[in-house]
Order: sequence, then C-alpha cells, then structure tokens
Amino acid sequence: MNIQFGNQELEGNDKLAYNFSQQSYKKANERTNVGDYEYDPSLSNVDTAVWHNKKNKKTHVSNRGSTSAYDWLVSDAQIATGTEDRGSRFKRAVDTTKKAHDKYGYNVSTSGHSLGGKTSAYTTEKLGNEQWYDGGTGFNQGNSSFGRDSMWSKQRRECKGNNPPAYCNKQTNIKERGDYVSAKNVACDFITFGMGGNLCKKSDAFGTTKTYDHRKSRRWVNALSLTPLRTPLRMFTNGKAHSLDNFTSKKK
Repeated sequence: MNIQFGNQELEGNDKLAYNFSQQSYKKANERTNVGDYEYDPSLSNVDTAVWHNKKNKKTHVSNRGSTSAYDWLVSDAQIATGTEDRGSRFKRAVDTTKKAHDKYGYNVSTSGHSLGGKTSAYTTEKLGNEQWYDGGTGFNQGNSSFGRDSMWSKQRRECKGNNPPAYCNKQTNIKERGDYVSAKNVACDFITFGMGGNLCKKSDAFGTTKTYDHRKSRRWVNALSLTPLRTPLRMFTNGKAHSLDNFTSKKK
C-alpha cells in the first residue's frame, strides 16, 4: 500500500518512531528516555537502542543509520546486493530485539533511519510472524532493485502472493519525496543509465509506504524520466531529502 502526503507533520506511532530514531544516533551513554519509555543501556549498544514502557507494557528497539566506514562499505553494500543475511549488523539487531522481548516479556516494535530503517525492515522480515512483534518503521530506508526488494526476491514473492505471511503487513516505510536512498529504482537507474524501464520500477519495500513532501522536491529533476542524467541530478539536487530532520515539523 502506498499513501501520498504533503507537508503534514508526523502523528501517533510514526512520530514516536521518529523520536526513537533520532535518539539512536546519539552515543550509547547519551541517550535519554522518550516519554514514558525508559532507556535500557544494558541491552543497547552503539548501533541499537532499547527502551521499555512499564505503563503500556511495550518495548521499542531503534537502529542507528550509517555513520562509519564499515556501515558505508559493508552494511550498505549488503543492502544493495541483498546479502543482509551475511551481515553482523543485521544479525545483532535481530538478536537484540529477541533479548528485549525475553527480558521484559512485552510486545516489541522497531524503527530506524536509512541503514537503520532497512535494519528495522530486516528485523520485521525475520521476527514479524511472531505474535509479540508489533512491527517496524523505517525512515528513508535503504532500497535496491538488486536486493531484497527486487521483483525476483523471495520476500517479494511471499508478500505479493495470495496468502502473505504476517510480517508482510508489519512494516511502515516513511519516505521524503526526492530521497535517492529509499528510491526503489536509484541503483538500477544508475547502472542502466536510466534505461532500465520495468526492471527498475518493479521493486519496492514490503509493507505500507508513506511518502511526504516537506521540501517540495524539485520536480523538474524527477520529470527527467528516462535519461542518463536523472539519477545523478536527483542525487545532487535532492541530497538533503535523505535527512531524518525532514520529518521534524512542517517545512515551508
């Protein structure tokens, strides 16, 4: 399901997921409580942050986006090639989510931005069939026409089938219009010089996708539909669209 928004602010669980995702970028010893959610430093690490809420009996795990050479050269490359199963970053996130549930016995949700958003989606894919897993939220999460979101991937076949597994409906993908990292066709466009056609279009993240337009993206760039210039122009002019800060409030 794809839902289009304009300049609206985030609300409800989406806003809460944003607050968690923002905190995940802080150093592990500098993170704070989020509302009634108490930060748990014993389960958290530099990549992943855990909170629990005694009032509503919920736990949340948020995953940091790319900040290191390892993230950019290894984890992001694994997203591009669909080899997250080999990635220690993704495996640790799933393991931490299980430990959070085991420790508190509460239902768990996840979130993250960019690489962290894809890590949330990976966790949803692996744990989303569990009743205690409420779902994940990814902001401008990494996407690839040659990875897990490709039209020939096992995950896509499962979620587009007649009887999709529970995890297929437990992920929310929140995007800013013009963001090139979460664009489903950016890698394919770049490799095929904008001539990939349906190959580049028929990939998409599972779950519900919500697209916002806080920055009033430069539509003249997006309108260059089938030219070798589209992808580099979009990356150059809309680079700021990837920032998590786009979702803080309305932009004029």
